[in-house]
This record gives sequence, structure tokens and C-alpha cells, in this order.
Amino acid sequence: MSRARRTAQACAAGVPLEVDARLRELDFGEGEGLTSAEMTQRFPEARAAFLDDPAAHPLPGGEDPVAAANRFTECLQEIAADLPDGRVLVVAHSSAIRLALCRLIGVPLSEYRRLFPRLRNCALTEVRLRDGRVALLQFNTPPEEGS
Repeated sequence: MSRARRTAQACAAGVPLEVDARLRELDFGEGEGLTSAEMTQRFPEARAAFLDDPAAHPLPGGEDPVAAANRFTECLQEIAADLPDGRVLVVAHSSAIRLALCRLIGVPLSEYRRLFPRLRNCALTEVRLRDGRVALLQFNTPPEEGS
């Protein structure tokens, strides 16, 4: 969470930060820090199952993606309920964001890596949560130069 916290501090312009552990990245267990090739070499069957359906087959020792999507979207829903007319910057990590997007827009979690193959660092993804409805306003938009 330290990278997310540093990014949030740079954007906050003096506004106090609130840190919520539910916004942490998906834990990839034994896959943490490994390249795709290294994972395939160390646990080929588990890696193949993960590639086939990452929601049903987390990497060995990894977090359940369904639980991660639940914790992340629960946090977003609480923020939206607390600030129904406000805009909030939430700084988080790639897989957690992609899982939450699938959950929010009604796409099977198994599709998160295919539908949203990657997020750029510091890219903006904007969602509107209002009256139980979700709108994806922008996705993976690079930050403006100088901002």
C-alpha cells in the first residue's frame, strides 16, 4: 500500500488522507514478485488453471478473488453512501480495481484479466455510484501532462 499512499499524498493537495485496508491489492500468494515465466516453471498446472479462470483458481496461497472483489466494492459503496453528492479520489491497485469494475458492472469475475488486460500506473478510472446504479465514465485514462 505504500506506493498507493505516496500517489494519494501527491494528489491530495493538503486534504487529509484516509487509508482503508480493503483497497489493498489482490494477494497473489506464491506468485508475488514472479514473472509469468517463473510462475509457469514453478507451478505449471496452477498457472494454467489461473489463466483459464483467475477467479475460480487463484495462484497457490493467493487470495480468493471473489473475496477481494467483495471487500473492494464494499468500501466503494460505503464511500459513495457517505458522500452522495461528492467526488472522491480513490487510489488503489490494478487487479483490485479490475475485479471491482467487473463486480460493479455485472461482468463475471473470471473475465477481469481478459476484459481489462492492464491498467497504466496512475491512470484514471472514473465510476459513478448513485442510487444503486453504476456508470463507468472513463477507464485507464493517462494522467494529463503536468498534473
